[in-house]
Amino acid sequence: MTLFTDGQVKVSALPSPRNNVLPSDGLSYAVSIDDQPPRTVNVTAVTGADGTTMNRQWERNTSDNVNETTTVHTVTAPGRPVLKFWMADPTVVLQRLVVDTGGRLPGYLEPPESRRAL
Repeated sequence: MTLFTDGQVKVSALPSPRNNVLPSDGLSYAVSIDDQPPRTVNVTAVTGADGTTMNRQWERNTSDNVNETTTVHTVTAPGRPVLKFWMADPTVVLQRLVVDTGGRLPGYLEPPESRRAL
């Protein structure tokens, strides 16, 4: 990706809603930028990101067909940092990643994909 500013960015992962199918504490993935340590997220946590209980969260996830979770990262300089999505559990199905550098507007269909420069 290409970023024109440094500072904090929010990376929202939008995986499909899933039940935990393995004997573990939940379904997890991790996100990192450049050589920073990966930040692990459990998408089947007991409490949702907005503080709701998982039953209420599961209702929203299944009706929207997505389970949005967000991590915050620091970009040290403008340029082309490498965003890495790490598989921690093999049953997590990623639909989309959204990087917010400040100014993401709320919307149901999410922003359109950025232009690619080859």
